[in-house]
Amino acid sequence: MPGAPPERPAAHAPGRRPGTRRPGTGGADDTARRRGPRPHPDRPTALTRPGPTPLCSRRLHRARRGGTGPARRPGPDGPRDGGRLRRRRDRRHRQDHPRRARGRTAQEALPRRPAVREPARCTRGPGGPRGRPRRIPARPRGEEPRERAALYRTRLAGKRILLVLDDARDAAQIEPLLPGSPTCAVLVTSRSTLSGLPAARRLRLDVLPAAEALALLGRIVGEERIAAEPAEAAALVERCGGLPLAVRIAGSRLGTRPAWKLADFLRLLDGRRPAFGPGFGPALPGRDGPEGSVEACFRLGYDLLDAGQARLFRLMAVPRTPTLDLASAAALAGLDPAEAERHLERLTALGLLESPAPLTYRFHDLLGEFAAARSEERDSPGDRTAALLRLADHMLACAREAYAAERPGHPLVGLLTPTTARGASFEAGPPHIEAVLAVAVQSLEARPSAVGLIADTLLALDPALDGSFLWAALLAPARRVLRTAEEQEDLRAAGRTGFLLGSALTRLGRFDEAEAALHDAERAAAAAADEVVRTEILICRAVARQGRADWTAADALYREAIAAGTACGNAWGATNARSNSVSTLLRLRRYEEAAEACRLSLTAAREGGDRYGEAHALYSLGIVARQGGRAAEAIARHRESAELGVRGGYPALEVMNLISETAAHLAAGHPREAAECGERALAATERLGWRAAQARTLRLLGTALAEYGDHARARTRLTQALAHLEALALPEAAEASAVLASLASPGH
Repeated sequence: MPGAPPERPAAHAPGRRPGTRRPGTGGADDTARRRGPRPHPDRPTALTRPGPTPLCSRRLHRARRGGTGPARRPGPDGPRDGGRLRRRRDRRHRQDHPRRARGRTAQEALPRRPAVREPARCTRGPGGPRGRPRRIPARPRGEEPRERAALYRTRLAGKRILLVLDDARDAAQIEPLLPGSPTCAVLVTSRSTLSGLPAARRLRLDVLPAAEALALLGRIVGEERIAAEPAEAAALVERCGGLPLAVRIAGSRLGTRPAWKLADFLRLLDGRRPAFGPGFGPALPGRDGPEGSVEACFRLGYDLLDAGQARLFRLMAVPRTPTLDLASAAALAGLDPAEAERHLERLTALGLLESPAPLTYRFHDLLGEFAAARSEERDSPGDRTAALLRLADHMLACAREAYAAERPGHPLVGLLTPTTARGASFEAGPPHIEAVLAVAVQSLEARPSAVGLIADTLLALDPALDGSFLWAALLAPARRVLRTAEEQEDLRAAGRTGFLLGSALTRLGRFDEAEAALHDAERAAAAAADEVVRTEILICRAVARQGRADWTAADALYREAIAAGTACGNAWGATNARSNSVSTLLRLRRYEEAAEACRLSLTAAREGGDRYGEAHALYSLGIVARQGGRAAEAIARHRESAELGVRGGYPALEVMNLISETAAHLAAGHPREAAECGERALAATERLGWRAAQARTLRLLGTALAEYGDHARARTRLTQALAHLEALALPEAAEASAVLASLASPGH
């Protein structure tokens, strides 16, 4: 009223802003709430998206239903921030459902891989109504993360909770989220090994076994297609490397193309490098993330590498070898071994490499293709060639050290191509030898002018090949290097590679081919004035003639080898020639010369610390004793030699001694003991794959069984022996045929 005193503002509750009303006491918002229909208690008011409702949305939903809850501070026009929360919820609802997204395609609206969350953003604790999660209060300004972690652990204390931390980046991301209460359990999944994280149990998910991968493929494409092409289906899951994602992608591609044959799909994969690259998968075009392709999944780990780690990862895929040890990887990248080890362990921790043995590393097949593709993108051809040559240089240095240890005093060690790498221990097993052969051929393809380095690398493998008897694996690489040496007109490399090729053919019993290769190698070595290698070539030619039972020619070649070795300072070669000539001298009935050659060879080997030479001299002494009618002495010598061969890692010497011991038992009139020794010799020859020795063993074994009276087994063994001997054109075929004919007579 005019003149009336002005009204005083209404009192408000402490902490409440003036001009606001408590809900339920009137006002626009309260009126709107009363106008709305009250929902039926057993019927939902609206269809909502499955999944947990955010805390703020639950409160708003409870307020709309008229339920009770904690008091909220109303704003000037109703409950505080209610409209903002409702708009946020509606906007989130539109974004989560592609059909409701405005201005975006369905593909763009699909959920993406979440960004990496820091621990501070993941700290929620229990304690809300009925166990609902309660967010740890926002961190005040200046609060340390450790204080926040302590509050988080306090909220979890004493509660039975299973905490799942999925796709963890590293241990540092996990440690703040580990509860301190023994009533809690934590399940962590990660692409990396998380080696620094304490764990009660670690479970490594390996690739699928072949049977399980085949079953997975059958569930996707249909069992009838697997049954129609079983071999192709097995090859497909092998091509996928047992990786479930790759099997799923391949199966999805085939499942949507029922007319495709599995064989055609395999050819498609073989023509792609990498096989499961971008765009090769069931995902929608342009879809990124691990669902899109195997390569996208691999990139998640690759993108975490620094420059040095990524470079080593790429270069590890350049050589065509299944494994690389630490020293080889360091040489490949030109790194210090300590730095290379740090990089390799990081790659292993991220799951980009496997470590089947200490300081040994390898790729999964598909990861190797991914790394090779990255190398082609980032590394120039010159960089890859330089890496291969560094690796070949390292392998030659290691093989040189092994050669010097196995053949002490041999002058060839100082005549090999100088290397920049330092020698390391060399494993003479099949995987390492095959890796050297593969790198040698690949390096030669990249730079033919490096044929001298490659030829010396193969030559330095001679003792390792003698021990492992991997001569068959050498044939193709040696022919490739020899052809390049002739194209480059490198006589020294041609002579050395030709010698090694001839040695392999001789060991395999292919004497005619061996003689041709060794003849050309001798001419090249003589033209290059490579007398040390020429001595070795003469010895190998004599052994080939000896295999053809051409004793006179073999004797002449042995004599020439001894003279050449003495003249050029190759005492090791001269001693080896004397030891190998014993069989020829015995065939020529020059028993005293044979015995003297054995004694000289044994003395020289023991003085020089040559274990192989000592074992070979003892083998020769056993042959001399057998020819002299001293069977017991022969057996003792052969067993001593075989023991040295086993300890020194010379399985070929073990086979030679077992065969000669079998012959000694036969000469002594002990067919039963001969048959038992022959069976052991046969098993040893089969392990080595030494066909010529296997054929001779079968002949002796068949003869022993015939003398023992087991005619049925004798016929079987002699028939097998005759087939092998005739295939190799060995002179013992006539003896086997004669014994077999005697068993066919009426008296047997």
